[in-house]
Amino acid sequence: MAKNKPVRYQLKVDVQCGACGTLTHLQGEDFPKFCPCCGAIMERYCLACQKRADMFFEEWWPEEGECVRTYTPAKRCSRCNALLEEPQEHPGYQH
Repeated sequence: MAKNKPVRYQLKVDVQCGACGTLTHLQGEDFPKFCPCCGAIMERYCLACQKRADMFFEEWWPEEGECVRTYTPAKRCSRCNALLEEPQEHPGYQH
């Protein structure tokens, strides 16, 4: 009977700013509180239910055994579904 070996893969973590889109590549450090490029806050809080909204992530596997996970600030609250940011008003935009 063959023994099952634990699956080993390399996980790379990126954080993408919700305001300017800059990617920050993490190498063992904690998630940044502010974007190093534009200074926007990375954590979002829901004004409706007064909780911190969890970041969401997408993953892709560029090679076998390598996973890249990109975290992005949430646009809606995962608890009550409220919008976490006001829609941007563009000058000259007609509703």
